[in-house]
Amino acid sequence: MVELIQMEGRQAWLKRYGDGGSRALSLGALDFIAQRMGMGPLRPPPHRVGGEALDTEARRLGELAAQHVHVPQVLGRGKDSLVLSDNGRSLAGWLRDARDEEGCDRLVRLALQAIGQAHATGAYFGQPLPRNMTFDGRRIGFIDFEEDPLEVMDLAQAQARDWLMFGYGVARYYEQRPEALQALMQEAMSGETRDVNAQTHQVTGRLQRLAAVCNRLGRRARRLSHAVLVLHSATTLSVLVIGTLAIDWFSDGDLDVLRLLVG
Repeated sequence: MVELIQMEGRQAWLKRYGDGGSRALSLGALDFIAQRMGMGPLRPPPHRVGGEALDTEARRLGELAAQHVHVPQVLGRGKDSLVLSDNGRSLAGWLRDARDEEGCDRLVRLALQAIGQAHATGAYFGQPLPRNMTFDGRRIGFIDFEEDPLEVMDLAQAQARDWLMFGYGVARYYEQRPEALQALMQEAMSGETRDVNAQTHQVTGRLQRLAAVCNRLGRRARRLSHAVLVLHSATTLSVLVIGTLAIDWFSDGDLDVLRLLVG
């Protein structure tokens, strides 16, 4: 649970880390599928709760701050909570309120640049969806680090995962302008390492056939398919967004995508 509080005349966030529910079965199933299909970047990290989640987030925030990534500062710490500084409104909110296409593109370009710059320092995120990113009018920031992808994958896979996550997260804002998203992603991925591009290409390539199936299903699945086919034409990033067929589950806790994968 996260609560907005006032601390010494400024906004801060009190984040409490509860026990949560067990995801062992669903995580195990998704991990099996990802490994079986050779999709390392889609392996789910261990789901931390309580003190373990708190410790993971505090550690990751410290690591990212040392890599000059704009993340919240830890202002205080309790047995089951952290007090975090405010680093801006969610990027999802900014995108929803964008008045025109140019405004949307500007925000997405800034976000892509922030991810690329962070990757260049060796940083990685895990779930850089628009709801887990912020904008304060000047800088893009990142939040929510209760899980650590490096527990189950290497750095290149973790960075490929970041592109997959972000690509899916912004696809909804480009349903009528897929070519614009394609151009933005191409520009961003051109600065990535060969290993990251290779990992992205491998994951998305293995899931090509699923795009056609998704296109005949509901709106969310069609959005995934649409994004996949659009981004497949971008040679440098291959079919970037198809990997996020598992991200639907990460985003809302539902296993719709897992059901698709197992038929």
